[in-house]
Amino acid sequence: MKRFYLSSKKGISGICKYSRDFYELVLKERGYVFIDSSDLSSDILSTISSRDHVHIEVGIFQRKEIEILFLMLKANYKNVTITMHDAPLLKYPFYTFKSPLLNGVSKFYEKYASSMGAAIPYVKKIKAIYALTNKGVDAIKRKYGVDNVYYLPHIVNPAETKKSAANNSDFIYFGFIGRNKGIEYSLKLHQQLINKHPDSNFHVVGKPLGKEVQFYETLKERYRKNVHFYGYLEEDQLDEVFDRAMFAFIPFNNYRFFWPASGSILYSLKKGKIVITNNVNSISEIIENQRNGFMLSGDTRKDIKNISEIISDKPLLEKVKEDVYDYMMTKHSPEEVKKSFKD
Repeated sequence: MKRFYLSSKKGISGICKYSRDFYELVLKERGYVFIDSSDLSSDILSTISSRDHVHIEVGIFQRKEIEILFLMLKANYKNVTITMHDAPLLKYPFYTFKSPLLNGVSKFYEKYASSMGAAIPYVKKIKAIYALTNKGVDAIKRKYGVDNVYYLPHIVNPAETKKSAANNSDFIYFGFIGRNKGIEYSLKLHQQLINKHPDSNFHVVGKPLGKEVQFYETLKERYRKNVHFYGYLEEDQLDEVFDRAMFAFIPFNNYRFFWPASGSILYSLKKGKIVITNNVNSISEIIENQRNGFMLSGDTRKDIKNISEIISDKPLLEKVKEDVYDYMMTKHSPEEVKKSFKD
């Protein structure tokens, strides 16, 4: 029985970056052969037999991976395991249409009715399902009625993990730009913070997708003072901008349908940033308030007061930097992931 890993290492998404690290640091030494999901489905299925073991990365936007997953399950492949990012929303490919109206209907079905739909018999054929949050594990078990679901820590490359050398009041936002990310609230807070901390700058790194392009342009027009919009940056440019800031401002809106692990927060922690975020979704599984980061309350006055005090408390900040580094090296190391990922 051969072992294969199906995903994509090309691209700018968090899953692509995750796949590169997961394969190089965990799967490669176990004898897995990497197969790029962009290959023809027929070529992939002719390479992997029904007796081979294959692990697949599955996320909301991984349509090709999910298409191949269901083709394998329909063909009774017995040794298929997956990591379900964005659990428990398994995007079922049979409901994609050219018509916006039909797509709207299919999205409604996926969100509200798929727990009783055609996906469940196939999901039950999966040998093992991994989720990157404990809340995601519970949600998958409830939605699909399966027990073979396990928590897998989000892997972080220790060679890329460092302590921040910055000692200022600059902030960075890193991730896709969208209304559901809560970025505008952080920009509002910063515009008021600079009244007391006039040297504070806000570095916004990320690109919008689709209809969020207009939202991004509006932000650029509305928030100009001490704010720098970079768009998408390559890795070497990204390091340079991250080094300018001491804090990462990454709030989110509350997601109603899934429990993802925040790649943006983990990436910022890896870079040694002190993360300021809010207690929604699965963030409390990563950030412990006042230990390896800080939580926003949603009350503007209270948040401005608290952040201003944090900026001025240098001993506290140095302690948090140490805790951030220790947390990443212990909780998200390849060794920790290897313990949880069972062949």
